[in-house]
Amino acid sequence: MNEQNKTETTWWERNKKKVLIIGGVVVAVGVGVLIFKNKDALIALVKGGKKLASKVPPIADPSMIETTTEVITTVETEAITVSKTLNNGVPFGVEGFIRNLPDGWHPSAEKIAQAAAIGIELGEHQTLVDPYMKNVA
Repeated sequence: MNEQNKTETTWWERNKKKVLIIGGVVVAVGVGVLIFKNKDALIALVKGGKKLASKVPPIADPSMIETTTEVITTVETEAITVSKTLNNGVPFGVEGFIRNLPDGWHPSAEKIAQAAAIGIELGEHQTLVDPYMKNVA
């Protein structure tokens, strides 16, 4: 079995040298092409006498440049309050019910005892919710 593991190698382990050599050649060719295409700018940069920005054409007529004024309009909006009225605003009671809990959550011992006292058997991920008033505030 040990002999078999030595012969089984990944693609990267088998071809690492080839990939690195080919990658190095590709990078070298890319750098060579960039240097060849920009040799005038590089020569000027090395000599230091010629600025690279000299290739920008001068503006023929400065009076042709138009200036624009910034126009900013502000639009005032009112905040819309949303209110949902339940039961015409009268408070009402919600009866207790069984709530399903997310996986990994369990009911408290107090809720298990409370459910057993009223004859309800809770499942593994269930709890008992106490009655409460809704629409109070």
